[in-house]
Formats: sequence, C-alpha cells, structure tokens
Amino acid sequence: MLVLSDLALPIRLAGALGLVLTVVAVATGIVHDANHGVFFRRQTLNRGLSYSADVLGTSSWLWRIQHNTLHHGNTNVAGFDEDIGLAPLARLAPQQTWHRWHQGQHLYLWPLYGFMGLKNLFVSDVVALATGKMGEQPLRHRVTTAVVVQVAAGKLVHLGWAVVVPLLFNPWWAVLAVYLACSWATGLLLAVTFQLAHCVDRAEFPGPDSARRGPAFASHQLRTTCDIDSPMPVAGRIYRWLVGGLDHQIEHHLAPRLPHTVYPALARRFRRQCQLNGITYRVHPGVWAALCSHGRWLRAMGRAPVGSGHL
Repeated sequence: MLVLSDLALPIRLAGALGLVLTVVAVATGIVHDANHGVFFRRQTLNRGLSYSADVLGTSSWLWRIQHNTLHHGNTNVAGFDEDIGLAPLARLAPQQTWHRWHQGQHLYLWPLYGFMGLKNLFVSDVVALATGKMGEQPLRHRVTTAVVVQVAAGKLVHLGWAVVVPLLFNPWWAVLAVYLACSWATGLLLAVTFQLAHCVDRAEFPGPDSARRGPAFASHQLRTTCDIDSPMPVAGRIYRWLVGGLDHQIEHHLAPRLPHTVYPALARRFRRQCQLNGITYRVHPGVWAALCSHGRWLRAMGRAPVGSGHL
C-alpha cells in the first residue's frame, strides 16, 4: 500500500500508520523478548531473532549492553542507567546537572523523543563503538572487527528496505518525508513506552552508592519501576499487545527471563502478595495517568535545584 501502489493518498497514509504500529509491535513484542533470550526456548534461535533489532535500525549487540546490563542492573541510577542519560538535552534524575533550558523540557522533550531512532541509527551506536563507552560506562565487551561489521551491516539492511527499495518506485522527496515521519512516530511511541515505567513522579532515583544487588535487587526494582493498569479490558489488551506486555514493567524487571505473555497472571499473584505483606507496589491507574506522571516529573526536574543559586 505504501511503497508499491499508486493508490489515493489517504490509503497510502493508512499504510504508513500500519508500518509504524507494526514496527513498534515487533520492537516491543519480538526484539525485546529475543534480546532477553525468552522468545524461544533455544538460545540460538533467540540470538538469530534478536537481529530483527538491526533490521529496524538499532544494534542488537549494543542494545543488550544498554538495556539488559546497564538498565536492568542499575535502574534509574544516574551515570549507570543510560536509558535516563539524555544530558545535556534533558535532566531526568535529581543527581544530573541542571541547565537553564531544562525549564522547558516538559514541553520540548515530547517531540524530540521521536528522533531517538535516528539518533541511534546515525549517532549513538557509532559513538559507542568509537569510544568504547556507553555514556559514562565503558563497554565490558571488546569491540572487534566482527562487531563493527555486524552493526554496519544491520544499518545497511535497514536503509535498504526502508529507503533504497522505496526510492525505486517513488520520488526521493516523498521517500524522505515518509521515512522521517514514520521514524519520528515510531521513536516517540517507543521512547514514551519505556519512560512511563521509570521516569515518573511515582518512581525513585537512588544514588550511585545505593544497594541494588543480591538481597536488595527486588526492593530496588520495586522502588524504581511502575506498572500501568487499564480500566478498559479491550483497550487494555490492545495496548498490552502494542507495547509487548511492557505495561507490566515491575514483573519484567523482577523476572526478565520470562516471556511477556505470562506477566498478567504473574502480576495478579505478585500484587496480592505485596498487599498482604505491606510492600509498596507502584502502579498507574491508566495510560493517561502515566503520561501525566511523566509530564510532572519532567517539569519537576526542569526546575532549578534548591541551593543552586538560580531562580
């Protein structure tokens, strides 16, 4: 509909919308599970399917380092969790440096989320390979020639199906416009999906010296992660499908080696046990409430810290 046809513009736009939703669903429901090693029972199949991330324009090799290791092991810890490392563009944690322009981040950051995909495609992955670091943390895996070739090949495959093939059938300006629009919409949906679980005013942001290993692991995840409820069963199921079960982020962080399809049943049991034992379980009553919570947190982090000397 979008690339090969000569249909009316509204129909082709519907094709573009379908592409965006499909890419988001693949990223959350397939890429995410495969890179955690839980889509298949056999790890060789998971590793093969994880390359779908490269097809979508990001590196599965770097993604496993950033997400599986840094984010899951150091959730909401500034300087370690690179998912909250958007400096100097944004300030997402109290420990991060404040700049005057952060006062408007609750307004300007939402549209900028859409460019995260392009940032990963052309900038972030290249910088990580060139410097051997991801944010402040050194890569714990050696950047070999094979790794560089893999990352580069994935980006070429992505540009091949997303740009080169459409150029064979459509004018360059239309291909550029549609690619940028679809990339922006996909980036926005994916960025917000993950931000609603952690960068909200209901979550905590422990310091770098906080205990988060061994016996402290579960309590750290409960302090830094929020689930999302949906009072509308049908809408909730559609949302859960689109985000690959990531409305149950607490369960995912506590048991990342379980597939997302079991999270709803796991959540019902776990919430009941937390309630019986007086353990705080953070959950948004709906998607809109989660969006508002993220907006409030952006505004709070945009204010000058007390004692900074700025008004």
